[in-house]
Amino acid sequence: MPVFTRKKSILFLTSALVWTQCLPGKSAHAETSIETMEKQIRLLQVQLKELKVQQARRDREVQEARAAAQQARVEAESNPYAMRRAYANGAQGLATPSALATPVYSTPYGQITGMPVGRKSAAAPFHKGQFAIGGVTITLGGFVEMAGIFRTRNETADISSNFGAIPWKNSPNAHMNEYHQSERQSRFAALVQGDLNSRLNVSGYTELDFQGAGSSSNSRQSNSYVLRSRLMYAELQDKPDDWYVAGGQMWSMATMFKHGMGLRDENIPLVIDAQYIPGFTWTRNTGIRAVKGFNHGEYHIGLALENPQSVWGGTTYVPPGATSVTINNPGGQVDNPSTTYSDDVAPDIIVKGTADPSFGHFEALGMMRFLHDRVSYLGHGNSHVVVAGGGGGAMLVPLIKHKLDFQASGLVGNGIGRYGTTNLADATTNRFGTPVALPEAQVLAGLIGHPAKSVDLYAYGGMEDILSGRYFNVGSKAYGYGNPNFVTTGCDTEGSTACSANIQRVIQGTVGMWWRYLQGDYGTLSFGAQYSYTNVAGFRGTGGVPHTDDNMVFLSMRYLPFQ
Repeated sequence: MPVFTRKKSILFLTSALVWTQCLPGKSAHAETSIETMEKQIRLLQVQLKELKVQQARRDREVQEARAAAQQARVEAESNPYAMRRAYANGAQGLATPSALATPVYSTPYGQITGMPVGRKSAAAPFHKGQFAIGGVTITLGGFVEMAGIFRTRNETADISSNFGAIPWKNSPNAHMNEYHQSERQSRFAALVQGDLNSRLNVSGYTELDFQGAGSSSNSRQSNSYVLRSRLMYAELQDKPDDWYVAGGQMWSMATMFKHGMGLRDENIPLVIDAQYIPGFTWTRNTGIRAVKGFNHGEYHIGLALENPQSVWGGTTYVPPGATSVTINNPGGQVDNPSTTYSDDVAPDIIVKGTADPSFGHFEALGMMRFLHDRVSYLGHGNSHVVVAGGGGGAMLVPLIKHKLDFQASGLVGNGIGRYGTTNLADATTNRFGTPVALPEAQVLAGLIGHPAKSVDLYAYGGMEDILSGRYFNVGSKAYGYGNPNFVTTGCDTEGSTACSANIQRVIQGTVGMWWRYLQGDYGTLSFGAQYSYTNVAGFRGTGGVPHTDDNMVFLSMRYLPFQ
């Protein structure tokens, strides 16, 4: 029955009831009729109340439908292609983009590194520095830094220390201090994400800074250092099945992770020094990898093929009758002509497994490398390939939950020097011109404390050690790496040229802090300070064991607009 008809009926019955009650001398029959009418009136009043509730519900539904239609019209006008994709997905029985889950990437101390974090889902509110273009979400990251550097030995280095080039004491630079101010670690980062369907997510990530140097770069009047690519890769991820494949320039899979083996979850030391710490195992280079998780993310295993480069050291001997031994060449075309590139025949192969029980994070890895050179004779030559590699592990354990963490990592093997931050030699050659891998160990340990939400404290100790030399003599001449017949008599005497030492060991201890003293919608302002002591020892030669060292102090002020 329509609402207005019921209202008229109720009004009529109410009027009739009032009229009959006003008549004199009511009979029993009249009283019975009045009671019946009163019951009907009460029933009609209940029905009217229900109709009012239903009408209010329909009004709300109409308003919501109008609002949804208006929003859809706005989205269609701004991005018609996304609406077409959403309609196609709905027609195929797939979740629409607004319902798809986008993975969340945890980052190691993201407030320091400036790595952007992906949003929780495409339907969730945007975080700082996020916006969408069609079906793609873009998250910005990075920071602006002003850093100060003081070293007691002149390395002629900027924000990245050259631990393998701390001068021996025969050099005038070993007796000169070094001070610089630098903005070159300032960084821009961007994470681009999109959902292919309800399971697959694709993303691209890049980090750029200004630690590149062109032929015109200088610090005399107007700094002219060039932009360089730190990281640039793409990833295809299936989060429900816990696997991903990625390709591009990434942190090596040999680098320690904080949890699992997720990209942008590498456990990078908190130091200001952009060359990090001796003993830290890492590279950033081009590669491709596949990682699979098991048991709800508690275990992961991964395989990576990474771009090879070999670091050669020592004195090379050219065998009798040979015209040359080729171990590397200066860059050509778009490579850097002022450095050398090794001639490699296969990628570095890395296999890693991780476990994340409730009491920490643990890793084990194996590595295989292929060292390559060629001995040339007039009219012919011989190429040589020597297999090298090693194994290692890492652990990150919370000693006091959310307050104090302990970490340790190590890598031991032959020909692994390039994976240490000091970049010690991978190999030398023997008397036949064949590559000989150098045995090496890398180890790093650290404590990271969080006494307050805005403060991080850290202390690290690291070492890289070539365990023994590989050398030989031909007549009275010494060759190879770490030969005890190398002259070291003048390594500790300023101005002497009698120093041909090879580095055996680099040790560093460092302490530092970060304080995020202002945080808000405008971003984060942080202050950092670091002190490190580095000791370098050479192999024993005819003049003894040469030593040098360096005390370094770093200060940093950073503005992170998106954190």
